[in-house]
Amino acid sequence: MSKKKTDKTVETLESVYDRSELIEAALSFGVKPEVIAGALKLAGKDTMTKAEAEKAVKDFLERKV
Repeated sequence: MSKKKTDKTVETLESVYDRSELIEAALSFGVKPEVIAGALKLAGKDTMTKAEAEKAVKDFLERKV
């Protein structure tokens, strides 16, 4: 009798937030709503996960002007 090992990959899906939700939650990212709006514009997106939004804010704040 042979035993088969099965691998199950568990994917965790992150919630996706729209523009207005991210702007309202700006303080949770430690920035003003204007910064979130600018980060979304720079990224060219209207919806993002929390991780994507954090990266977008970081990229926006560290960009060269």
